[in-house]
Amino acid sequence: MNIGFIGGTGEEGMGLAYRFALAGHACIIGSRAIEKAQAAVAELKEKDAALPITGATNIEAAAADLVIVTTPYTAQEATLPSLAEALAGKIVVSTVVPLSFEGGKASLLAVPEGSAAEQEQALLPGSKVVAAFQNLSAKKLLKGGPLDADVVVCSADADAKKQIMSLAEAIEGVRGVDGGPLSNAKLVEGITVLLVAINRAYKTQAGIKIAGI
Repeated sequence: MNIGFIGGTGEEGMGLAYRFALAGHACIIGSRAIEKAQAAVAELKEKDAALPITGATNIEAAAADLVIVTTPYTAQEATLPSLAEALAGKIVVSTVVPLSFEGGKASLLAVPEGSAAEQEQALLPGSKVVAAFQNLSAKKLLKGGPLDADVVVCSADADAKKQIMSLAEAIEGVRGVDGGPLSNAKLVEGITVLLVAINRAYKTQAGIKIAGI
């Protein structure tokens, strides 16, 4: 599968691209500036020169079979509308969390649509938006090795949700969990704020595991 990353030059985009490339998927890291995308690819290839990862503009990354949005929340409204036509009919994964830091504390921003993922669906009406991967540690993704974490996957499209649950399990130590409709994405996004507090208290990079299933 070809996987494109919109705004993929941050740690989360690079970490997911690294893991999916290790699993054999061809990954395209997109950016507004091709030079920035190429620099991210060069950094990842220092880990393994054979990784199937290339750099591109966001519109070129949008041509992939499946697309993952890893832009900051504040850039989402400016970035996605121009890609709506290219992304129509495709599964688009939202990893975005509407998070802000003030006074050293993380807080969840109010989103008119309910969540960053629901805003993404409004901006991309022809796409099948799936919310996933918000709670995976970018640093652990980039470090390598098993993660021992669950990925809660939310979407209104049952088939798209199943595909992303399966994709999540391409990352060593990760399990995909059905989190219900896209409206539940706001709950998953909110867990990130909690994880920031836990990580600071325990000086770690915690994830989540769902017990009982």
